[in-house]
Amino acid sequence: MAGNYWLPALMWSLLILMFLGLPRVKSGGRLRQGRLLRWSALIAVFIALLATVLQGLIGGFGKSPYDHSLLGMAINILSLGAAVTAVEIGRAWLLNRFFRRHPWGGITGIALLFTLFLLPLNRFFSLHNARAWTEFAGGTVVPELSRNFLATYLAFLGGPVPAVIYRGGILALERLSPLLPSGENWVMAALIGTLTPLVTLIFIRQVYEEEAGEVKPSRREGNYLSWLGAGLASILIIWFCLGVFSYTPRVILSGSMAPVMNVGDVAIIHKIPGTEAEIGDIVMFPFGNMKVTHRVIAVQEEDGGRYFITKGDASGEPDSDLLAEKNVHGKVVMVVPKLGYFTLWLRGAL
Repeated sequence: MAGNYWLPALMWSLLILMFLGLPRVKSGGRLRQGRLLRWSALIAVFIALLATVLQGLIGGFGKSPYDHSLLGMAINILSLGAAVTAVEIGRAWLLNRFFRRHPWGGITGIALLFTLFLLPLNRFFSLHNARAWTEFAGGTVVPELSRNFLATYLAFLGGPVPAVIYRGGILALERLSPLLPSGENWVMAALIGTLTPLVTLIFIRQVYEEEAGEVKPSRREGNYLSWLGAGLASILIIWFCLGVFSYTPRVILSGSMAPVMNVGDVAIIHKIPGTEAEIGDIVMFPFGNMKVTHRVIAVQEEDGGRYFITKGDASGEPDSDLLAEKNVHGKVVMVVPKLGYFTLWLRGAL
């Protein structure tokens, strides 16, 4: 059983020796800023720790699945340490050997390449429906890509050491902590896991450019404000699209409510309890495996409960089933014409 860990550690160690035997390349950052970059990597790990605690406070904690015996932790540290060191030496060598003249193109390309390399490919074989693919992409692929962007940026400026500190610290937090966020709220986990490395990258870049003298003092305050504003705006937009607030957008897929809502329009849905729905409201409710937005045209009482009769404005007859009050998910408060055309094109619905 131990061979499952020792053999990969040996292979990674041989890979490290191979990279060390290659011609040395200079990192893209200034040599005198090496200490700053190493401290920046440690700060990035600390920020990731705070984000993990925040995620756990929001969604709850669960017991870690990893072995926390002394032997288990020692094996984890050795095997992961060799793997992280080999990967980050290779990342820094490739980036600084071939992309010195086009750093951001190289950072983007290398981040994408290493994201694919580090993904658990066995997960692909267990993805059998759109929901599973969505959760895998949002909860695993996008956060991993975000972390790789930060690691690649550190590798470009400071070589493998800052990247090893960052990636190694992240994995150490994950493998050595006895408690981890439960992960049940994958949307929030994806949001925190994606935004945390990107905001950290913005912060590190700002500090590095100022310390390296690449930003004029007169522009510093403006840069801070612009980055802060862009970051907050991005967070708010993402939260809105994910439905974190009581308002969420929905792309209209059919013409049953024409001409009020047409295919490709975006309806802004306000989440309300069914008790607040009234005749004339356009409400959203589940219909099979879909969600439908139709107008309430009548209300009736049955078996002590309140039910709605709904109908699409473009339909000749009311919907065949009554809508229970408890099944109302929200009502339409605004319609933005044609804003969802791009989404429909991506889904192949046009």
